[in-house]
Amino acid sequence: MPHPAQLVSSLSAPERLSLFARVVTSGPEGLDREEVRGTARHLSRLLRDGLVREEGTRIVAVPGVFGEAMREHKEGARVTDPVDALFHEGRLTSMPARRELRLAALGRVTGRLFAPELEYTEKQVNTALLTCFDDPSALRRYLVEEGFLEREDDGSRYRLARR
Repeated sequence: MPHPAQLVSSLSAPERLSLFARVVTSGPEGLDREEVRGTARHLSRLLRDGLVREEGTRIVAVPGVFGEAMREHKEGARVTDPVDALFHEGRLTSMPARRELRLAALGRVTGRLFAPELEYTEKQVNTALLTCFDDPSALRRYLVEEGFLEREDDGSRYRLARR
């Protein structure tokens, strides 16, 4: 189950939010796959994060996904993982000075926010990073410098690095 912040991040793009709204308002029968033609990239993210699912040729909303994510997050918060201590309500509260801990935190951020097969503009990266850290430029720089994100030389496109 994705972290609640990842679910919110999934809906941060207006096109994805619009697609999700169409699926939700279609009721329990959902939408036929033909009705969502041309939205493969957005649909892929909604499917990956469990907000919608495929039932035959239909795309349906997953009821209760937010509640379940919150329950899991609260139960998992009791774990004494040092990386967990860096996050409060899904947001990274500070960047650790210790490299090992910083790498673990950066790994968690990229795992929550970015899909391996997609490319992102700088604006999309910043929007996603704002969901979990107050200084998206600094976080983006850490992600690139530590090898979690690759970027084009001109800074126009970002993608997850192959690790």
